[in-house]
Amino acid sequence: MHRMVTIRTEGGEVCVEPRVAVVGVGGAGCNAAGRFHEELMPVDVIAVNTDRAALEETHADVRIFICRDVTKGIGTRGDASLGKKCARVHAEEIRDALRGHDVAVIVAGMGGGTGSGAASVVAEIAQGLNMVTMAIAIRPLAMEGRGAAAGEGLRALRSVCPGTVAVENDRMVELFPDMTIQQAFDAVNDGIVRYVMKKTDDIAEAFAEEIRRVRPSESNVGEGAGGTASAKMAV
Repeated sequence: MHRMVTIRTEGGEVCVEPRVAVVGVGGAGCNAAGRFHEELMPVDVIAVNTDRAALEETHADVRIFICRDVTKGIGTRGDASLGKKCARVHAEEIRDALRGHDVAVIVAGMGGGTGSGAASVVAEIAQGLNMVTMAIAIRPLAMEGRGAAAGEGLRALRSVCPGTVAVENDRMVELFPDMTIQQAFDAVNDGIVRYVMKKTDDIAEAFAEEIRRVRPSESNVGEGAGGTASAKMAV
């Protein structure tokens, strides 16, 4: 069930219920997106990966294996151009999974082949469906030695989705030196969940404000699961 905001107007009640898809792309992106599913957040989780084994372990509503028709299941092996090709070949599957949603939040790790290559393709597909599209790019630890590849992946994603937010894993390690690496990664994923839910609340409220402007309200807005009329988000 998606988050609903109810607006009471002179003409009755209007329920704003934006359908949000959180799309994890690649290993780190799927791990982060899976957190929404584990925490029972009011979003649909779509996992996109070239690693079949990792994909099968991802907590998601929809899993899309994009390596099948390109590399026969062996993964991208860090090749971003191959990750992009995989996503393009399976574009229709991704489009079908996104169709019917109002907001797409793409989460991808940078520096590997799948996240760096496929995330920008997913963003293009979401924009082609006239969805509000946001992206979060997770940069690798400096010790992983993938900084240059991560930078290229981030630039490619921002060329499609300029407002992409970059998350620095190194920064989390610096802030909490007593954490293990896994604890730091978990903290990053928890932060992504909080950030995304705040942003989607803001989008719902912005749409509610537009309805209030057009239809004078009789009372305050409240959250709930019911209403006499419903309206999906216009984007």
